[in-house]
Amino acid sequence: MQQLINFLFVGLFLIVSHSTLAATPVISAHELIINQMSDSEFKIIDVRTPEEYASGHIKGAINIPYDQIEAQTAVLQKLKPYTLVVYCRSGRRARIFEDILLQRGFDLKHLDGDFLAWKAAQLPLISQ
Repeated sequence: MQQLINFLFVGLFLIVSHSTLAATPVISAHELIINQMSDSEFKIIDVRTPEEYASGHIKGAINIPYDQIEAQTAVLQKLKPYTLVVYCRSGRRARIFEDILLQRGFDLKHLDGDFLAWKAAQLPLISQ
């Protein structure tokens, strides 16, 4: 009986985890590059630390560290009318950021593969 309960718990956890991850649509690097050349470009949000951002980021990205959402409320309110493309190094911090902004009614997309994939594909980076 305990094994059945454990199995059901793990199954429920996986379903909930998958639905949370699927809440934000994914955009590929290719799609993002094409979008950035259009008249209705998305706003790109880098949720890494200021140090990580300074060492290299996607052109046009705005740095709003995932743990500074409340401190950046005024900036975020100005961005609310736009679709935001969110990324971090590998995805964990971006998901936390996205979960909070989804609850606040933002239109979001998640950069597929985040910064690591962008860098691995040798796509252009801006350093400060």
